[in-house]
Amino acid sequence: MLTKADIDWLKSELVPAVADEVQKRIEKKLDDVSTKLDMFVGEIKTKREEQTLHEGKHEEIDERLSKVEKHLNIPVTP
Repeated sequence: MLTKADIDWLKSELVPAVADEVQKRIEKKLDDVSTKLDMFVGEIKTKREEQTLHEGKHEEIDERLSKVEKHLNIPVTP
């Protein structure tokens, strides 16, 4: 059976040590998640920028094709 002295020791020594260890492990995991999330967000940003540039090229091609079709009197297809 635990005595009052044992309980006091557990409260003063063991509980803070366990709490510190848990905090360290949680911080490590959160740092890992944060790092991976930053990488993922960066990749998404890059893809969106690439997609915007790609869409711009489509618009240029569509405009150019329209001019050629108009110049050659080619009927526009939907």
